[in-house]
Amino acid sequence: MIKYNMKEFKEIVKPIGAELAVVKSNYAHQLKWQSDPIKGIGKYLSKTHGKFFRPTLVLLSAKTGNGGDMEKAISVGVAIELIHAASLIHDDIIDEAVLRRNQRTINSKWGNAVSVIAGDYLLARSFDIVSKLDEPRIMTVFSRTAARMCEGELVQLANAYNFDVTENDYLDIIKKKSAYLISDCCTVGGMLGRLSDEKISRLSAYGLYLGMAFQIVDDCLDLVGKERQLGKSVWQDMEKGKLTLPIIFLLKNAGRRNRMSIVELIISGGESSHRILREKALNSGAISRSKSIAFNYVKLAKKKLADSDSMLKKTFYDIADYVLERKS
Repeated sequence: MIKYNMKEFKEIVKPIGAELAVVKSNYAHQLKWQSDPIKGIGKYLSKTHGKFFRPTLVLLSAKTGNGGDMEKAISVGVAIELIHAASLIHDDIIDEAVLRRNQRTINSKWGNAVSVIAGDYLLARSFDIVSKLDEPRIMTVFSRTAARMCEGELVQLANAYNFDVTENDYLDIIKKKSAYLISDCCTVGGMLGRLSDEKISRLSAYGLYLGMAFQIVDDCLDLVGKERQLGKSVWQDMEKGKLTLPIIFLLKNAGRRNRMSIVELIISGGESSHRILREKALNSGAISRSKSIAFNYVKLAKKKLADSDSMLKKTFYDIADYVLERKS
């Protein structure tokens, strides 16, 4: 399988490079706030953005059609990135994380109260952008996405330290919390590309499977990745008793005595416990099995676009491969 690094990801998305540059510029403009402390948070966010993975999917999906409205797609891309940024702020508050993209998190710099409002403000700005597009179907998608993300987070919190969580429970959580957002990036892009309902449905399914793979890989990286390379705090899920797929597999395949020791390690927490769990996950095959599930989701994603005659099909395929190989 081809391996991509950050520079090569930029090569992958060249077909929408010009539009993505406008998204980044408009996103930065949305963060130019006048009063403190929100002004400082805006500056922080403009310097610590990610790869704009989700807006990329909006733009690619919109460009798949003939005569798509790329101006609206750019606006939706900005709105999607604001939602994503808000979700990261709220996640960091819940996880009490101190590092995000190699910088101190907003909650560690400004406190939880300010951070909650900052995340809410980003969500409000996102919906304000979409409300001005005169696209009621897209507003419906945005509202549904926000509700699903909250539901997924609530279910995950309710299952903290529940050592009977199943693989299906986990997959349902990540579908709501993460995958639907990526799916809906493709959905709204397809709508703005004026694609047929059948083609939009295929793009949506591609995005859903891609989102499932993305989150599974993310959860593997949280367990075995390096903090400096990831640019964020690691082992956050275990610190809060969130059982991700590798840990679920580890518990499922352990004997009774070994299972109890794993449970004790998770409950006790701390770096030494995490290092032991990391080795157990690697040596037991729990990580490789989880990555195999992610690989199968990528295969399903590609299959949804197999009959596409779009010149951008290879780009969608390359993005799927990137999701599997990413290190951050």
